[in-house]
Amino acid sequence: MVTAQKEPSFWMIVALVQSLLWAFGLPLFCRPYWDSMFGSYSNDTAEFIINMTPPLFFCVYCLILLPVYYIQHPFFEQYKIQREKPWPWLDEKDNIRRAFWILTRRSLKLAAINLFCLLPLLSILKIRTATNLGLSPPSFDTDDDSWPTLQKGLQDLLLLSLTHEFGFYSSHRLMHAYPSLYKYHKIHHEYKSNTVLAAQHNHFVDFILSIGLPSAFAVLIVDCHSFTQFQWILWTLHANLDDHVGYSFPWSPVRWFPFAALTDEHEFHHSKNLGCFGSKLTVFNSIFGGYEYYRPWVEKRKQI
Repeated sequence: MVTAQKEPSFWMIVALVQSLLWAFGLPLFCRPYWDSMFGSYSNDTAEFIINMTPPLFFCVYCLILLPVYYIQHPFFEQYKIQREKPWPWLDEKDNIRRAFWILTRRSLKLAAINLFCLLPLLSILKIRTATNLGLSPPSFDTDDDSWPTLQKGLQDLLLLSLTHEFGFYSSHRLMHAYPSLYKYHKIHHEYKSNTVLAAQHNHFVDFILSIGLPSAFAVLIVDCHSFTQFQWILWTLHANLDDHVGYSFPWSPVRWFPFAALTDEHEFHHSKNLGCFGSKLTVFNSIFGGYEYYRPWVEKRKQI
């Protein structure tokens, strides 16, 4: 019996421990080094450095997943979402295998452009926008008056997540609703069966509208400490990559809690190009719609 995400099990404990380490352990670990890492930089420069976390995180995550895809061990394959289909690089049809490797090369190119060229430009634009609006840059101080308390940190993380989720849900739904926008977003939907590379397989217009703007919106709205911003970036990155991994791992730290969106929601969205417009949470899909086609799909798959 395959353990499902959100199903009480040993793996849920593993997921919970990871979340606790992120929420409580990471601040304790980082605080003694925060000033030495960023104290010699201006706040704008330090914020820019933090905003460059995604390229490093993406590369490390891909390297971790590469042997999982390559080895095809039954322990991992039991959690493959589209179990009825082979991985495209293992498909018996030559044209499907060739198409996959062509798509992979394009993904590497798009990821390089988006993460190493476009992201730095968007980061600079966000910082300049905040300055022009008279918004204070995030603090990098580590004294007791500046470093976020546990309550403040968790509160800001929740506000960041809800604000980003609303922005992503709205922009993502608009990308599907209007042909003038979908012509850019459809590049992302070239993946019908996800691998982790699909996470950054975006046209640059799509990257700006559905990834860059919701994130900038969140950090401009929520006045938080630089460490809280960094902490939230790690969580959001993990959720985005986990959305596209192709496996429904029950030990994922971003899936175990009540209002978390499941990995198979985004897999369904790619395979059917319908619904499930949210990112990390179920909130706005439940309120404004997005599960109409997904729920029958889940019920049908229980028979597989």
